[in-house]
Amino acid sequence: MKTTARIFGALLTFSTAAAYGLDMSGAPPEKASPISDSSSQHAASVDGAQRSMAKLRANLIVAGIDPDSAQGKVLMRWLTKLAGDPGFQAALVRQSGGAEKFWSAPLSADDRLRMLQLLKDMSMDSQKDCHLPSMVGADFIAFARTSSPRVLEDVMETLEIAINSGKAEHPPEQYSVTELLDADAQLNATPPVEPGTHGYPPGACGVVAFSVDAITALPEPVRQRASFEFLRMMSGQKSAFDRVLDDPSAYLDDAFDERQLPETLRRHLPADGSRALPYARLTFEADWVNKKTPGDNAAFKNVFINRRNNGVIADVVTSKGWADFTLSYGLEILRTQVVSKGTDLTQRSTLEDEAAIHAADHEFVPGQNLDLVVPQPSEKGVKSRRCVIGETVPASTIFPSLTGTAIGLQCTDTMTHGKNASWHSVWLTDYNMAWTQSIDDEDGRTEAVIRNVTIERAPQ
Repeated sequence: MKTTARIFGALLTFSTAAAYGLDMSGAPPEKASPISDSSSQHAASVDGAQRSMAKLRANLIVAGIDPDSAQGKVLMRWLTKLAGDPGFQAALVRQSGGAEKFWSAPLSADDRLRMLQLLKDMSMDSQKDCHLPSMVGADFIAFARTSSPRVLEDVMETLEIAINSGKAEHPPEQYSVTELLDADAQLNATPPVEPGTHGYPPGACGVVAFSVDAITALPEPVRQRASFEFLRMMSGQKSAFDRVLDDPSAYLDDAFDERQLPETLRRHLPADGSRALPYARLTFEADWVNKKTPGDNAAFKNVFINRRNNGVIADVVTSKGWADFTLSYGLEILRTQVVSKGTDLTQRSTLEDEAAIHAADHEFVPGQNLDLVVPQPSEKGVKSRRCVIGETVPASTIFPSLTGTAIGLQCTDTMTHGKNASWHSVWLTDYNMAWTQSIDDEDGRTEAVIRNVTIERAPQ
């Protein structure tokens, strides 16, 4: 994203310069005098246009660009065209003053895809690994001097799309954070381009071109959302996952509330107030510790929320650049999602089998096997989860301030691809929730070491 933003920086600088009278065309063609003779009007108009063209050529020469060179011809054609557009200068003034403001005019979905194809074309032609020089002041001309005619043509066409969209006043598109995260997650699921892949240049340019192809290949409406989010990020605005990571609690309340579940699931949940618990919020502060990969050790916080005393618990695990959201009833997960700045981002998945809610109401018998339904879609193709009930110990052995008992659980996910993951948890009876003590996967064993537990009591 950062490399593509440099390309769009060139567009922004040109638009800013043009808006404040620094554009190479100078003044627009002079208006004809209000005389009655139509031939005189035509002659005056032609004379004004010729003077403007001559001034533009002279300015290009002063800037070190031969107006008859390939780059010069591109600039002459485009600047003449734009200078003759009566709405162009006004549109530039409205959109100048910063990347966010410049790109604030909504683009149609078709215009976004056209822009992305132009961006890909620039990337495929770049000789600088997509690292354009910083655009300061009127340095658009410095950029134009060193760009190929192909890239310069693409830049000018992209600028025209942005300006025309600003004039067209497309109605703004509205997407929820969840919809944009879903699009990002589906895009993330595309395997990354390998260095040296045929048809893509090396380095950042290849990544940009591949990203455009990946977006274009997505089905609708995901493609429309992904292109919307892609251009938002290139303009310097915060991505959906950044906004979620800035305030995970807000996303937990918005997207992981049982009242937002499909009616087919909601109708099977207990009534509010029917499953009273002694807390409103339970916070674990802990550390992940892996002896095999100590570089992955990290502090994290896990917050469990009892909103309505109906047996449904919402929880979020947060660590640097990462958050894991879950809504559960008993051992059955109703909804889950991982939000990350990296490739761990997943689509929000929801339980599809309503019968699984009734199955979640059961006694824990040592040695018993429980087969649980997994919400879909699952990142690694997990379709089933089996848990074996273990022995019961005092909850205070897990952490001194916890009350009640802790029932051991050994659970395993069967993966469609990759190594099966298993973890050891305990079911804390007084709190109606499970705490995971260790995970065994392709990275070895990761243990959760509790540092502190804070219990916020439910209001009386």
